[in-house]
Amino acid sequence: MSDKITKTLAEFAGRITYESLSEEVIDEVKRRVIDTFACLISGYQYDASTAARKMAYRYESEKGATVIGTDRKAAVDFAAFANGTAIRYLDYNDTYLSVEPLHPSDVIAPLLALAEQRGLSGKRLIAAIAVAYEVGVNFCDSASLKSNGWDHVNYITLATAVGGANLLGFTEEQTEQAIALAIVPHAAMRQTRNGEISMWKAVAAANAARNAVFALQLVECGMKGPYEPIVGTMGLNYQMLNKKLDIEEVFNKFQGVASPSGILKTYVKNWAVEYMTQSAIEAALLLHKQIDSMENVESIHIETFQMAFDILAKDEQKWAPETRETADHSLPFIVIAALEDGHIDIDTFAEKRLKTESTLQRIKDLMTIEVTDEMNAGYPDGNPNRITVKMKDGTTLQEMVKHPAGHSGNPFTDDQIYEKFHRLTDGFLSAEQRQNGISLLKALDKVEEYSDIMASFEVKKEVLA
Repeated sequence: MSDKITKTLAEFAGRITYESLSEEVIDEVKRRVIDTFACLISGYQYDASTAARKMAYRYESEKGATVIGTDRKAAVDFAAFANGTAIRYLDYNDTYLSVEPLHPSDVIAPLLALAEQRGLSGKRLIAAIAVAYEVGVNFCDSASLKSNGWDHVNYITLATAVGGANLLGFTEEQTEQAIALAIVPHAAMRQTRNGEISMWKAVAAANAARNAVFALQLVECGMKGPYEPIVGTMGLNYQMLNKKLDIEEVFNKFQGVASPSGILKTYVKNWAVEYMTQSAIEAALLLHKQIDSMENVESIHIETFQMAFDILAKDEQKWAPETRETADHSLPFIVIAALEDGHIDIDTFAEKRLKTESTLQRIKDLMTIEVTDEMNAGYPDGNPNRITVKMKDGTTLQEMVKHPAGHSGNPFTDDQIYEKFHRLTDGFLSAEQRQNGISLLKALDKVEEYSDIMASFEVKKEVLA
């Protein structure tokens, strides 16, 4: 059933161990796990997260994995689904932007669930996460799913299958079967992020990862997958990528990798919005300090790059968003809110704030957005946005940001990671839990079982849903 890419991925997964990793990559995996737990807890109480937990509880099992935030366990694929949904809900987990965008930390929930359920060490989990990131980053660099109408979470399915095979110690043959069983039956459409956006945006990646966990378990039971799942004429490259995947290029990328480092190219988020607005927020906040009153603004012009425009401004719904999911992917709304309020937080996307008439009128009357060659040239090395504000007195104010805080070109310090963790988990966890949680995750390479970690993240009873 082998094809050149599945064989190459299987060989890659089979040769990577914890000892293969650099200290920099090990430390970065730990930082991303800390950040991801914070995102999970902050997204815990919302509708999609609550629905996903209810689903997981239907498959409650003491032999399963923890539904994080609770003391309950469920079948490993459904625990991964519930945890992944909470992680992704607020759009706060890490990002990678290239030919295809991705939230690579969407692989952490399924791999953690498998490691906990099977009693696999933190070292093995760290190696599996590094493997999964490498797959996600390299495929995002290679070919676009969204340009052909498919969702980026299809790469999460693939990355989770390969990382999970590494974690479980699969043979090369088993890994190839897992890839086939993960990607051929489960094709996620881009409609998830088109037009008005629903709660499924928060769930799509968790479902993609759940499909991979299901495929890994099928392989263990002896199931065989379709032949040539990537290079076949009805496979991933033909059906989803319009034959844009350069098979030899991908082969060479993985053939030579002895120590994966793709995670170092990815970015941590400072605000809970689509990543390509992060630099626009920084620019808008700098301008907010210079504007005495929004009543004195004559026009607001944003220069951006093509991918940002296509995702954040092309659809008419982005210019008058009615749901949180649409608003946190709306460049017009986010920039106006930052200029008006001087901050962006969870309340920015509350229903009342979205309906503020003065904000919607300013978007309509004052704002223009343009894709420019200069901004296109700055991507994907950076994430450039320039905002020019003309005042009624003739003054022109302008700010441009290319590498926002958290970008690989301007990475968070450890203290910034920990500050974000405390900010996102405060109110859900006690101070003692937060400190224990950080300490345990910083020592993830010493972990042999996960009960202490899970106990540190049990949400206060008063906010349990």
